[in-house]
Amino acid sequence: MAAAAVAGLIPVLHSVAGDKSGYYFGRQLWFGFIAVYGVVVYVVRLPWTPIHEDFWCHGNITHSCLTECFEMSYSSAVVGIWYFFYFIFLALFFLMEFFMAQIRHKQIKTKSVEHVDEVEEGSMVGIQELAPSPKKSILNFHQERMLLLLYLLYFLLQVSSQCVFLYFLVHRHLPLVSQPVISCHSKYCPGPYVCLIRGSMEKQMSIYTLITMSLMIIVFCLGFFTYSIHHYLIKGRSTLRD
Repeated sequence: MAAAAVAGLIPVLHSVAGDKSGYYFGRQLWFGFIAVYGVVVYVVRLPWTPIHEDFWCHGNITHSCLTECFEMSYSSAVVGIWYFFYFIFLALFFLMEFFMAQIRHKQIKTKSVEHVDEVEEGSMVGIQELAPSPKKSILNFHQERMLLLLYLLYFLLQVSSQCVFLYFLVHRHLPLVSQPVISCHSKYCPGPYVCLIRGSMEKQMSIYTLITMSLMIIVFCLGFFTYSIHHYLIKGRSTLRD
């Protein structure tokens, strides 16, 4: 299922790479992040797939006690949280893409009506020459303040979600595979049993990979946010005053 989802990203990325519209700054970059993020999540989940077989305890322990020790040690979801935050990343992007596309379509329609009014009646050649090309229509953030606020809000939401994701990775998931041994005992399995997780280094590297990916998204979001503030607000105001 996950492999099919990743394979489905390939034609999407190919079609976006061939799309030269780019009606707002950094559109193709974010489509690239979607594909790379999906591949990263798919690859780093592989060491966590046989985690039930990798959990092992010393001594004469029954299968029920082994299962109970595993559930006590890994009581929170790991790969499921990775999928959840990838879904949030996708949802935020496509929600912004939807609003951007609606506003762009409205602007193209408005400009088309204005060009038709300027051309003499019956001159279809003139209409075709003056009609704006959809691929050359770029959203003007200098004039559309609400559109700019939506653009900035998108980056803030992405940074917020990735910061929460980093908290889970560093404080919840990384300690699960960082401790050398796990002591386990309960009412029905007094033990105590000394348990460990095999392949811990591969699992740690998968978490470090996600941390790196999340930090990259945060850096790019903050960079786009700072650039937008400087170029469209500060520099835009100084240009209007001049």
